Amino acid sequence: MDKTDAPLFITNEGVNSYRMVMKKGGQFGDIYGVAFDRDAQGRIILDDKGVPTKKDGYFNLGNANPNFMAGWSNDVSYKGINVRVLIDGRFGGKVMSITQSSLDLFGVSKATADARDAGGVAINAVAKDGKAVTTIDAKTYYSAVGGRNGITEAYMYDATNIRLREVSVGFKLPKSIISGNGTFKGAKVSLIGRNLFFISKRHHLTWI
Repeated sequence: MDKTDAPLFITNEGVNSYRMVMKKGGQFGDIYGVAFDRDAQGRIILDDKGVPTKKDGYFNLGNANPNFMAGWSNDVSYKGINVRVLIDGRFGGKVMSITQSSLDLFGVSKATADARDAGGVAINAVAKDGKAVTTIDAKTYYSAVGGRNGITEAYMYDATNIRLREVSVGFKLPKSIISGNGTFKGAKVSLIGRNLFFISKRHHLTWI
């Protein structure tokens, strides 16, 4: 391999089952992680104990960059009071959650609680004997896929979101309370909040 074709590791895996790598033919922001081992029909292969299996090595699971970003802002002023609102959106791109995988491993996440209540995890899998499997025990599933060294394909999410990025409320101080020595010609007091809440977020798994 020519040295110019060698992959550039932006983030090495360390104790986590993911990398950010730049390769020839790839894109900046490509996320590499551990993937499920699947059959020709795309079904997850279970071992002889009914545990989901993984492929050796790291695979491109998605790209962190959005397809596009957009924003909208508006200012309203009335009698010395100014209100500014900024909304922005990120559309497309993927994100991996190692936090979610760690919570799942220990069975303390909402996802694991929901799975236990539902009697297992819905899955498109195949057993060693070729029999289709649609549900597996929650502990069996999350013990295999959860944690820092689990199957990170299971923790890829759509990063599309629209958020209330900023709200500011400003009040122009009356001249009567500003120093009369000519030092100040005007003054305004503002209250600013940033990243207040999500208006919309998909946050759904992308591997299913």
